Amino acid sequence: MRGLAGKVAIVTAASSGIGKGIAKVLASEGCVVHISSRDEVKLRKSAEEIMKETGKEVHLSPCDLTKPSDVRKMLSEVKSKSGSVDFLVINFGDPKVAPFMDITEEDWDSAINMFLKSTVIMTRSILPEMAKKGEGRFVFITSLTTKQVLENFAISASLRAAVVSLSKVLSIEYAQKGITFNSISQGYIQTPRLENIAKRNAEKMNISVEQAYDAIRQGIPAKRFGKPEEIGYLVSFLCSSDSAYINGTNIQIDGGLVKFPF
Repeated sequence: MRGLAGKVAIVTAASSGIGKGIAKVLASEGCVVHISSRDEVKLRKSAEEIMKETGKEVHLSPCDLTKPSDVRKMLSEVKSKSGSVDFLVINFGDPKVAPFMDITEEDWDSAINMFLKSTVIMTRSILPEMAKKGEGRFVFITSLTTKQVLENFAISASLRAAVVSLSKVLSIEYAQKGITFNSISQGYIQTPRLENIAKRNAEKMNISVEQAYDAIRQGIPAKRFGKPEEIGYLVSFLCSSDSAYINGTNIQIDGGLVKFPF
């Protein structure tokens, strides 16, 4: 894909699942990839596996997105190793899933830091250099909950939607500087997160985990779960020169799950 080789990319929450899939695809396309996650052991294992599969070096920086000091430290490490950043792909950890009244103020504070404050800090840090170069790509990984709300997903639905709206505003402000902002609303992807959802549904409905998986699968027109790399392919396209006129969008990739046509 054109325009990726040698470019510097940050992918957050990349120790497993979607973030790891994105990092692997970008590395395979020739990007210099920096990955982060709060779990250093899992992060190191992820980097080793990506390097083994792609033959490309992957840099890692432990970072808890709920802690602004961690975010700033990670950005400093990336800049000291690779200089300016070309692609910022912000993936997030899992927020608390619970009835609204079971979500504490502390839960909200932590989630606001993870979704909004980390996004603001990273974007503000990287934007000025991109503007000087006259090019850059931001891709925010959100969720189907920005398009179709789910019971007990108050944090995810509200804060991920805020990230999508922020992306749209920035796409307008920086369109003439060669910088694009897009977000992705993915459906059910085969990840540890999906496994946790299936286990929770199985317990709630008193069925087996496989039955819980099948119940989710049957609601997807494609009748299958997505693969993390499939999100990576979309991200790599949005980062490429081929997508220069795609800006301010929130793209669904969910096998047809969300029925709303717009």
